[in-house]
Amino acid sequence: MQAPSSVDLEALQTLNAAFIRAAASSDVGWFERHLGDDFLNSNPDGTLSDRAAFLRQVARPLAVRDFACEDVRIRLFGPTAIVHGRTTYTKPDGARSAGRYTDVWALQDGRWRCAAADVTRG
Repeated sequence: MQAPSSVDLEALQTLNAAFIRAAASSDVGWFERHLGDDFLNSNPDGTLSDRAAFLRQVARPLAVRDFACEDVRIRLFGPTAIVHGRTTYTKPDGARSAGRYTDVWALQDGRWRCAAADVTRG
């Protein structure tokens, strides 16, 4: 494993925080700019969404509130990065819950683009 550069690590921390904000606010434009063309998302129900389907999903308002992330870990492998994190949120019935996510980022033409995501919920 390559030692992470502080520039790449900082960029990925910023992208991760923006990803969470964009998901919470249904910011499709952010995802259009930051997802790879062949992006795939593994959904909590076990289905797989391509880029277009994911953009349609994210366009719908988030069904939970107080959505936040913690325990973020970023690992760099050359031009690829894996980001792990824990999400916390309040369900519509008021119950607190948590989940995990893993995002795969690839450095393409000098910029980081998200190639894949995997989401689990509690």
